[in-house]
Amino acid sequence: MIRRIAFLKAVVVISPDPTNEPAAITEARKEAKRWSAVENFCKPFDFDDPDKELTGIAFLIVCDMLLTGFDAPIEQVMYIDKKLREHNLLQAIARVNRVAQHKHRGFIVDYIGLANHLTFALSLYAKEDAQDIQGGLKNLLSEMPILEERYQRLLQHFRAAGVTDIEAFIKDDLKSPEAEVAVIHGAVRALKDIKRRADFEVYLKKFLQSLNLILPNPAGYPYRGPAKRFGYLLRIVKERYKDESLDIADVGEKVKALINAHLISLGINPKIPPIKLLADDFLVQLQKHAQGDPEAKASEMEHAIRKHCTIHFDEDPAFYTKLSEKLEQLIEQHRNSWELLAEEYEKLRQEAIEGRTQAIEGLTKEATTFYDYVLQLAYADGEVPSGDRAGLKKLMAHIVELLQETIGVLDFWKKPIEVKKLRGNIDTEILLANIPALNAKHERIAVEIVKLTEKRHEELIK
Repeated sequence: MIRRIAFLKAVVVISPDPTNEPAAITEARKEAKRWSAVENFCKPFDFDDPDKELTGIAFLIVCDMLLTGFDAPIEQVMYIDKKLREHNLLQAIARVNRVAQHKHRGFIVDYIGLANHLTFALSLYAKEDAQDIQGGLKNLLSEMPILEERYQRLLQHFRAAGVTDIEAFIKDDLKSPEAEVAVIHGAVRALKDIKRRADFEVYLKKFLQSLNLILPNPAGYPYRGPAKRFGYLLRIVKERYKDESLDIADVGEKVKALINAHLISLGINPKIPPIKLLADDFLVQLQKHAQGDPEAKASEMEHAIRKHCTIHFDEDPAFYTKLSEKLEQLIEQHRNSWELLAEEYEKLRQEAIEGRTQAIEGLTKEATTFYDYVLQLAYADGEVPSGDRAGLKKLMAHIVELLQETIGVLDFWKKPIEVKKLRGNIDTEILLANIPALNAKHERIAVEIVKLTEKRHEELIK
């Protein structure tokens, strides 16, 4: 967990013996005391307010202090430039071995050759204890075989999915831009399955964590290019399938900066989430992402429509159920006819933009929204018998009037007693209407109407 340099305040905490110290050191020590440096070093950064006083104490410079009784799980790196021996040495390096969120290991940067004293320090302990301590200390480059294994596992993941030229693409060895585009589309297409996408994310995170550990050591340089290209693939996959769960936030700042710089060089802003279906420039961005591939265009549109229906379903369940059903029908009718599918998806997108445009005769648009949803809940085949139709329309018109009269109260949804009372009143109105299909499910329908009312609060009180 490397602490952000943007918020850096280096704090000097010196030996408690101020004898013959320079004036600058005295001032630094006093300032550290004013800041409660040791206490605030142990706290996480306040990322919501980086300018807050005492936020961001990232470094403590100490001399003969904090060897015992100092508990800071957030501490990850210790730089040592002083001869330490025996217990003092082991106590010092133990400062970075505490577990914390997103912290996989601690680091000791040895400027003075303390490894020469470590063997003797360990000899003071029982054999089993010494072996345990020794086993927890590893040279940075011991991670190299793990890095290579994780790199090969990533390649194998794509090969198993039929992307045979993945290594040539990752190493930038393909002969033409056309060949690169073909591999990109093949790799993204191979990750349509959600489990395969999840596995890719897991394997990539492990690979990047190992690389982040080794960099900036030159031994990691050959893997920087693959990291950038795998990171690019993840971004394209995230965009194609509108899968915002794909994320490399916790892989380490060094590799994140490497990948983000690469994406920016390609004209991709890594901070911007996948473009939404109703965005003004959706179609323009879609053409850029597809790079002339009709299947890629149709696939991204399909997943954008799915995501939109999922996100907005609760706002109008009946409308978005019908939109989803139309999507499935198109896929079934025009399977693999990518250009035709893309054209039809554009029509569905226009429907989504327009939303519910028509009201049932005798009902307002809002009443129609509730009518269609209750119809969906009460009638399995989606058809209202002619004998129920007039009564259902009258009931829904009355309930919507009741909702509009009731929910305009300030902070209505934060008043459980009032919400419960509304649900009871709706339940009563349903029973009084005496429509058999509704009576059989009156409690659930009342609950669902209240849920939909909360989602459509703004539309109802306009």
